[in-house]
Amino acid sequence: MVKNIQEYYQCILDNLTGGLISVDLKGKVVYLNPMAGKILHMESETSCRDLQYDEIFFDFPALTGVIKETIGTGKCVRRAEISIMHANTPLIIGYSTMLVKNPEGVELGVTVIFQDISFVSKKAV
Repeated sequence: MVKNIQEYYQCILDNLTGGLISVDLKGKVVYLNPMAGKILHMESETSCRDLQYDEIFFDFPALTGVIKETIGTGKCVRRAEISIMHANTPLIIGYSTMLVKNPEGVELGVTVIFQDISFVSKKAV
């Protein structure tokens, strides 16, 4: 029995097997799930909230580019790839973007959902 629906929704986001980053239209990180922190090798996903995405993800210019373009154009991407570097190791990230809208259709921000597909990409070669 679910007592608190908001807590339940939070648990869904926290337990996703992929990374999820949500940013408002001013560029402030609203949410970063634990898997996003793990994939990007970031210390604490909660310490990233309320900070600008371009500061937090400074070491990942391809990722900041995806966020910037989605905020700027409002266009979403389905099933694309970018390459990022972590500790001199290239990672292939498969991602999709979506707009976050309220029930009235007003845009509130953007979300990037992603996975590290490096192993899958190397296996396909």
